Amino acid sequence: MEHDWYNKSILILGCGNILIGDDGFGPAVTRRLRENFTIPDDACVFDAGTSVREILFDTILSDKKPTKIIIVDAVDYGREPGELFWLDIDGIPEVKLDDFSMHQIPTSNLLRELRDLCGIEVIVMACQTGSATNYVNPGLSIPVEKAVEKAARILSNEHLS
Repeated sequence: MEHDWYNKSILILGCGNILIGDDGFGPAVTRRLRENFTIPDDACVFDAGTSVREILFDTILSDKKPTKIIIVDAVDYGREPGELFWLDIDGIPEVKLDDFSMHQIPTSNLLRELRDLCGIEVIVMACQTGSATNYVNPGLSIPVEKAVEKAARILSNEHLS
């Protein structure tokens, strides 16, 4: 089955589990973008939830590909909770290359393949988690919740206009 994003030039994927605290940052950003901002016809804003690995793998295999993929995810890099930053996929530590656990971006090997083998521009917008949990605890911490609107505005202004 072919998905709508294959025909779009820009794909924004919000990654994370909304039931695990700050891990729901990515889905919250995509929801805010869809509800409060104009999404151009050549872009797809999608809540990938915990299925981003499958989506990225399917994209590699597809004949049609976007020109840009933006991953939006919560991570724990020891920064101030709610801090937004661009993550360099070449700088992800080797130990995290195949880590699919909560609060980790999708495997950097897959992201590198999309960039290097498919010619897709890959951007990762990360938000420092405030409270990491591994149990059901819906809702974002206050600093991460405040970062949602800021992230949506940045993405809209820099990548959707």
